[in-house]
Amino acid sequence: MFVRRMVRHDQPDRPDRLVWRSQGIIRWVRRIGPGPLFLMLGGGILLIFLFLVGGAPADAEEALPWRNKGSPFGFEAALGNRVRAEDIDAAMVLMRESGVQWQREEIFWDHVQTAPGAPYVWTGDGSGFYNYDRAIQVQVEAGIRIMGLLDYNPAWFKGQNPPIDAWINDWGDFVYNAVARYGRDRGWVKYWELWNEPNVAHFGFGGGLNSPEDFVRILEVGRAAARAADPEAQIVMGGISCTLEQPEPNYDCFDYLKRIGDAGAWQHTDILAIHFYHHEAPESLVPRYERTVTLRDELHHLDELLRRYGPRPVWITEMGWSTTSGWPGVDGHSQAFFLVRSFVLSLTHPSVEKVFWYDFRNDTWPNVPYDQPVYNSHEPEFHFGLLNRTYPLDPNRADLRKPAFLAFRAMTSMLGGQTPEQVVSDGNEGLYWYRFGGIGRRVDVIWRTLDTSPEVMEIACDCREAMVHSWDGSLKQVLTSSQNVLRVRLDALGAPIYVEYDPPVAAGSGEVLPTGKPLQGAFRSFWHANGGLVTFGYPLTGEITEPEAGSGRPRVVQYFERAQFEHYPELSNSSGEVKLSRLGAASLEHQGIDWFTLPKADGPPTEACLFFEQTGHSLCPPFRATWEQYGQTRILGYPLSEPMEVAHPATGEPYIVQYFERARLEYPAGGGGEQVQFGLLGRELFTNYLPDE
Repeated sequence: MFVRRMVRHDQPDRPDRLVWRSQGIIRWVRRIGPGPLFLMLGGGILLIFLFLVGGAPADAEEALPWRNKGSPFGFEAALGNRVRAEDIDAAMVLMRESGVQWQREEIFWDHVQTAPGAPYVWTGDGSGFYNYDRAIQVQVEAGIRIMGLLDYNPAWFKGQNPPIDAWINDWGDFVYNAVARYGRDRGWVKYWELWNEPNVAHFGFGGGLNSPEDFVRILEVGRAAARAADPEAQIVMGGISCTLEQPEPNYDCFDYLKRIGDAGAWQHTDILAIHFYHHEAPESLVPRYERTVTLRDELHHLDELLRRYGPRPVWITEMGWSTTSGWPGVDGHSQAFFLVRSFVLSLTHPSVEKVFWYDFRNDTWPNVPYDQPVYNSHEPEFHFGLLNRTYPLDPNRADLRKPAFLAFRAMTSMLGGQTPEQVVSDGNEGLYWYRFGGIGRRVDVIWRTLDTSPEVMEIACDCREAMVHSWDGSLKQVLTSSQNVLRVRLDALGAPIYVEYDPPVAAGSGEVLPTGKPLQGAFRSFWHANGGLVTFGYPLTGEITEPEAGSGRPRVVQYFERAQFEHYPELSNSSGEVKLSRLGAASLEHQGIDWFTLPKADGPPTEACLFFEQTGHSLCPPFRATWEQYGQTRILGYPLSEPMEVAHPATGEPYIVQYFERARLEYPAGGGGEQVQFGLLGRELFTNYLPDE
């Protein structure tokens, strides 16, 4: 969508024009048409030739092949163009955190070559931008795969509209040199997208293409040049944009695909790229010129073209929603929900192989100083990002990560290495339910869009237990199956959940306790040093990563029967500091109780009691001795209530309880010599422990 237009130039290596231009004989043969070939070779040979170059259409009734879904998660960050040198290391921290597998790296021709025959400069112009060597290298070293995007007409024709023949050979030289440098010589990039949104006026007519046939020339010459430079190069057709209805000279995406398909574009591409922008929920109908469609409708429409012109893997190289304050913006949580739902709907379609979110972080105007970005809540182009716009880019900022970033990070964590196995419900009665599987793991993604959709589901799982995660990766439930059936509560309308069946135990040093969950590292030391089973109970989960409250930063946590551990390695030089979550406050909130409104201490404290001004509550026997023995405020926190009598949730017997920030202490109403115990808050909040759960 948005393209940085700041003009910067540098000095490059001399191009080798000869190798790719030797492919001209092939282009000549294709252009002379089928008549002479038929006379020379005969009709049968012609048909074989057309089949070999990819021109034979598939049978209209033939099922399209199921594509490789092994590494489907991408986004566009365009580090070389959009992230200045001093922010690249921070960007890489955040990219690794996100779990992204592919990144779309856009290389602007006019920024690496300033004049015909001039050398190519790949290492920047001293301004901190356009150092493609560094931008690509750091990503490859981090294990992120790169799709190179090569686009737009040359610097010497900017602002003009010459015929494509005036610069098409120079385009071939540019493609050849880019692919040779980053593909053949360094082995960093093997997939190349040629051009961007040629059917949109700004990038088509405004970018040097006067017709769909001109774009086919871009593909034809670009493919010949790329394959001459690197025989392993795979060509991705420049993404065709499906946007809302717009006047000419924009083309409807499917009309444009037909035009270029008839002109032979399929013969010059290995992968079809398309951009879907919906501005509504992906399951909703949106206007497209003379039709209204859902995302699923558009994927089925695309299949018709694949059958007509030949099957190709489909990469959605742009998809996104803006959080602008006006139309067509959505709120932050809707952006996050739509992200997960659009990825899942796309990847469960047979033809779709990869999906790239647009984009990595919010944009600003291209002509303003990088360190003084413009924040305009009404500009849609500024708000497609997973991250808010900040300077400098600091991964520790609490206001950096948008909900969509948390959703992307959770999605890659839950579904990375998984492939779609079954569509259980594709919108029936507003229920969407998709099953993924991989080596040693099974995960379902489920959401509902109608008030009439079921809120609680019984799932026949053939499993022992399951962990249910929210859209952002936080734990919702730990469920034990009853006769291989789970009772799962869905989230709010539109919010996806992940159901992870029999989650594998992470390997590592430590011990495995009777619940079958490991206890290791800093958590193991803390558990043993602070009361162990009495204080915390057995672990309900292994170590998992959740978003930190407030900031969304990743935090390693572990759930226990009576507590939740959080790991803060930045607070210690040794094994890391462990803190406890506020499960006591969470339990009261779960019951609909605001602890601020609970009755305070009645009168001044006696000698046997302590009084806490911070909360207005007292601490008296028998709870005081236990509180003092097991860590005081460091472990239990301040009291949030006075002692109160309640019925035990399992036995119905009367109990005296007192709530603290991180715990609940319990004592039988009749005493009877029994000891004070820690309440099973973890079980009550996160498992099917209670009878009605």
